[in-house]
Amino acid sequence: MNGERGRSVSTGVIAAILIVFIALGIFLQNLDVFFPQLLEPDPPMPPPNVRELPSFLDGCLRNEVNTLTIAEKDGIVYLDQSYQCEINELSEADQILKEQGLGSINTKEIHFSMEIQIIPDPVLRQQALTKEMMKWQRLVQYAGCFYHCIRLSETEITEDNILDYAFPLDAQAWRVDQIVQIDHQVFGTVGERLFMFHIADVLIPHEPSDEMTLLDVTDPFIINKIRPLIDIEVPLS
Repeated sequence: MNGERGRSVSTGVIAAILIVFIALGIFLQNLDVFFPQLLEPDPPMPPPNVRELPSFLDGCLRNEVNTLTIAEKDGIVYLDQSYQCEINELSEADQILKEQGLGSINTKEIHFSMEIQIIPDPVLRQQALTKEMMKWQRLVQYAGCFYHCIRLSETEITEDNILDYAFPLDAQAWRVDQIVQIDHQVFGTVGERLFMFHIADVLIPHEPSDEMTLLDVTDPFIINKIRPLIDIEVPLS
């Protein structure tokens, strides 16, 4: 009697599991009916518009590239400025490689980039600023993320405490509404523009990280070099 009851219970469990799997399969097949918004692809961004910009940093010897990439999505214009150039003299060996169409062994490059978002709504602009600051500070909290992440701090980054990690810069000297620095990243707003840039000039390759140079964002000369980029005009299509 107990054996029959056990077999009956087992059969019932198996039947219930099969019903659950069948129901799950039907649900997944009709996911677009139940939650159509989940399967709607994000609207594609229009192809970016890339423009060449004049030089603005000193010390470049060759292969200078300064570009502005313009894109628009959801009413926000995104401007990505990227600069790089080679700053060291080529050795004889490097020159031979270059003549052969190969890359130099000891090429040193300086990189600088800035991201600008044009956001007319002041509330959305401030929210975007806070979000970008939080994103950067959370990145600073982690290390070793090539294979897995090691969290360096257990503090949760929120809108309420993000300013605890921000060092205010002189907004008047920069002629902006607000500007702060978190680690090696600068964030600020002026008018309808949110801007962000990294102050580390990285010489690559074969350069130890302790020889990485930083831009002095309190130096009037540096400010006068970078500040015009924030107001860069958006070329008409």
